[in-house]
Amino acid sequence: MASSTRYVHVASAISTGSVITKPHHEAQGDLLLVDRLLEPQTIAHFLECCHGDPLPNGKQSILPRLTPEEIQSLTLPPEGDPNGTPFLRRVMARIGSMEDDDRLCIAGKNIQSAKSRAWEGIIPLSEQRWRDKRLNDFANFEIACQYLTSVLTVFEYLNEPPVAKNLRDTFNLIYDHWEECDAILNGQRRQQGQEQVSVAKGWTEYIAAHYEMITERAHRWVVSHVNTFRAPLLDALLSHRPVDEDTVDRVQWKVTDALHVLLEISAVADYTIMMPMHGYKGYNPPPIPAGILPGLRSPDHQQRRKEYHPRLKALSRMATLQHIYSTPSDVHEGIGSPESLHRNVMEQIECQNIVRRETRGEPLEPVPREPWIVRCLYRLESFEKDGGFGLAIYRLTYKQNDTQWAEFLQKFEMHVADWGRGQTGSNAIKTHLRLHWLDGKAMGIPEGDIDAAKKHFNDHAISSFEDRDHVNPNIFLAVDDACVSSYTSDEYSAATSSIPPGDHLGFALAVDAHYDPAEGISRPDESPGYYGQMRILGNLIWGDLFAMLSSQSALLEDLWPLAINHPNWVYTGPTVPMQVDGWKSQNNVRSILVRQLFEYADVKVNGTTSSAPPDLPSRPTRSEEEAALRAYMLRQFARDMRRQGNTRPAAVAEELLHLQPGEEPNIERIRQRLDAEPESGNESEPRMRDRGNPDDRCPIQ
Repeated sequence: MASSTRYVHVASAISTGSVITKPHHEAQGDLLLVDRLLEPQTIAHFLECCHGDPLPNGKQSILPRLTPEEIQSLTLPPEGDPNGTPFLRRVMARIGSMEDDDRLCIAGKNIQSAKSRAWEGIIPLSEQRWRDKRLNDFANFEIACQYLTSVLTVFEYLNEPPVAKNLRDTFNLIYDHWEECDAILNGQRRQQGQEQVSVAKGWTEYIAAHYEMITERAHRWVVSHVNTFRAPLLDALLSHRPVDEDTVDRVQWKVTDALHVLLEISAVADYTIMMPMHGYKGYNPPPIPAGILPGLRSPDHQQRRKEYHPRLKALSRMATLQHIYSTPSDVHEGIGSPESLHRNVMEQIECQNIVRRETRGEPLEPVPREPWIVRCLYRLESFEKDGGFGLAIYRLTYKQNDTQWAEFLQKFEMHVADWGRGQTGSNAIKTHLRLHWLDGKAMGIPEGDIDAAKKHFNDHAISSFEDRDHVNPNIFLAVDDACVSSYTSDEYSAATSSIPPGDHLGFALAVDAHYDPAEGISRPDESPGYYGQMRILGNLIWGDLFAMLSSQSALLEDLWPLAINHPNWVYTGPTVPMQVDGWKSQNNVRSILVRQLFEYADVKVNGTTSSAPPDLPSRPTRSEEEAALRAYMLRQFARDMRRQGNTRPAAVAEELLHLQPGEEPNIERIRQRLDAEPESGNESEPRMRDRGNPDDRCPIQ
């Protein structure tokens, strides 16, 4: 592919976007990649609709359908031109290829990954994950707002003039290819006396339905969470009684500030989460209804923004004046009156609802299901009503007795089943999704040996599933000792209460069945450190991992960058800057501690001058949180060293674990332990796969 210096960089969005989305734009620098604006899987989904699948908004096309033979012909040279390029190849080249890379863009992984989810109508965060992370708790208000604004950032990106132009041009070039295709298909149909078709017209219909679906689902998700968060704040505003109602006290300021942030988020959502199709071939924009300011329906994002806020302000002032005129002159309300503050906020909300309808029109009812669910259900209804979809899962830890395994299995299966709230259509598909367990020990797979499991999966398991549910042939799950511990112990829990909750829950291991470490991946710079596997929270297996695999919107390597900064390298779903910053802080503390441990162990083993044991922070006393963090880091380090066979550093860490501030370790006992430890480590423990140069990373679970 051509040098990335040719591609459009969207850094300009930092200045043109909203203040509330600025953290997401600034976080792009963590990992930049080349973004194909029109997601490649869109073509496959479009052709499925040409053959009869529902449109992305859940409706059915009334255009004539293509036959399977006609769809197959798109992969072959056109009739009469044996050396010609197949139409499907021409179309795919326009999305982004060596032949045509003119409309690719550079974007941050944080924005591109959120865009990929939005493109397939997958909600940014399920209600289970929202609950796990306690985002309805006002203490987590700021990080909750970042999850909401991450969606706004995606559509700011898609509405940036160069990005919107590139997307429109890509659509139009593909439209031209479909018109060429129509000429050939209809020539054949005329000879056979069949009804004429229009793939080009279907392409416009499909993308219009697709844009309607993604904008409606994204906007509905943001506004519904704003409303949920707003309700208790409104109650608090009304119930709090200030000492002096002629002034606004600190509590009222805090509540009204939060309400203002929510109002701003919903306002930006109203005029930003839109995908205008002006200039798209075959599309005729609907007329603007009488009484609506033209700027509110403008295809230009900045114009909509300029019209929206003055219109909202004008309506709010009119509501305020109407209240003043209707209030008796002898009635006095202070600016700190709970009733007055509550009424003002409610008037703003009601006015915003009016401007929202003027800007966006009436909401789509019912809200479209997630397209991956629609497609799965359509296949079941059309072909295999009693069938289903599945993932293979290997047991690769054999230490547990029957009782211990049953305890883990119960917790794991409950966690895996805990998904779907907020994902419309999930209840209809849940009963058709199944995990297929494979006992690695019974199949002769050594404990923890992922490579052996991969070989068994490719050589034997896939063929054995042919008559069962459609088991994904590219990804399988595994449960190793760490996975069991994540459900049955606190070894993988958060170090302190200051770490945001919800990111240290039970996990499984997802494995790329075809990853070859000798070959690597095609774009290693966009997924640094990827080694063919990734830990994933149990309740993300179906609604997240399987959803993206089913929709073809992401491979395992595409999800890996979202787990790379997690303290235990676990995929927890979409990330936001505050979340990642917290992970990085914890990793930095661990890195410092590990370095000091190695230095201290080296000094003691070599018998050089005594030095004080590492202590974070170095002070006479430790707070409870500092002590908990230090113990967590030491425990994790010791466990990781033992799993890698490095037992001597582990022994030093274990001795330091229970030291009190200022207490010197028992050097003689450390020497005895070091002498007792085998040089090669505990052979019964499987060594972890090398994840890079140990000098460049800190050991993590």
